[in-house]
Amino acid sequence: MSSAHFGDSHNFGRRVEVRRARVFKPRPLFWEWLFLSAKSPLRRSLDGASRKSALGAFTFLPDLTFFQPRTLDREGEVEHIDLQPLGKLRAGEKMELAQIVGRSLALWSFFGLSDLHWENLVLGRARDGRIIFCPVDIELVLSDLISPTETKLLPERNSVYREILRHAAGVRRVLPHLGKPIAREHLAVMVESYRATFVFLQDHGSAMAKILLSLPQLRTTPIRICLRGTGDYVLARQQPIWPPLLPEEVEQLDRDDIPYFFHLYGRRGIHYFTDPACTRASRVAKSGGSSKTDPVLALSRGLGSANRARLLKNGISAIRRAFDQANPSNVYLPCRCGERRTVFAHAVRCPYSG
Repeated sequence: MSSAHFGDSHNFGRRVEVRRARVFKPRPLFWEWLFLSAKSPLRRSLDGASRKSALGAFTFLPDLTFFQPRTLDREGEVEHIDLQPLGKLRAGEKMELAQIVGRSLALWSFFGLSDLHWENLVLGRARDGRIIFCPVDIELVLSDLISPTETKLLPERNSVYREILRHAAGVRRVLPHLGKPIAREHLAVMVESYRATFVFLQDHGSAMAKILLSLPQLRTTPIRICLRGTGDYVLARQQPIWPPLLPEEVEQLDRDDIPYFFHLYGRRGIHYFTDPACTRASRVAKSGGSSKTDPVLALSRGLGSANRARLLKNGISAIRRAFDQANPSNVYLPCRCGERRTVFAHAVRCPYSG
């Protein structure tokens, strides 16, 4: 059977393989299964509760088939997502897409997902006509966020990496369909759908937390941690970078891998695999703040957090800033990287970034 490799090499040369209608991922698929399979207990809870509310179901999420369910906390295969480009949208569909953006920002922020840059998102139409907008890789989850900008869907404000984050912002995927700049009525729909979805999730947080706590994979599935961007590791092969590489990063670069670190829910410390079978792991030695994990959501508190009120308020402000032409952190760049009408937006050499 023919196959093709994609993505970076991690953990002793492991890479994603596309095998016809399936995608083999040599890493945990548990988190993706929770959100991208309608058969997962979390999705059943979300969809069931939302259908009974004025919010409506989370129809912008796909229903993917995951194979080898017993190994989802280690590796496995998932159905290749089958979508068609959206094409030209009618006025009502543009409103629907704007609503989906707001709901996505609330959903992924609430569950503490990150790394949702435009290369990690698909946008298209399912066979039944639904608009689908979702990540294809979910590895960073359950962080206690204070703003949707931490998901990387929206760019950070006043950051030393502002231009990089503007370029990578995941919401740029929708700009070919909603325009540059987007219309005021679309922005209003985004803001309101973010608010309504966030409130809904708060109301049902305890029930969803109980579901997560009941799953044995919760505490055995690695949650990835990115100590720095892939671009920094590529640069480090050519010249010294700041802050200096940790010994555990050098060890992985020396075997031609992009360093991969993780933590386990409920346990302290950052770890990395030390054998090709990924059955043994070592803890990263303490080195300033680089060996500390970000705050995680306490499922014992029903997915509640002292930061929830801030996340709701900051989210509304962040959405408005991101689509404000006068704001230097907006998502309107001269280039069209990520702003493709195709289902996937693959990386290209950007003339704007030099």
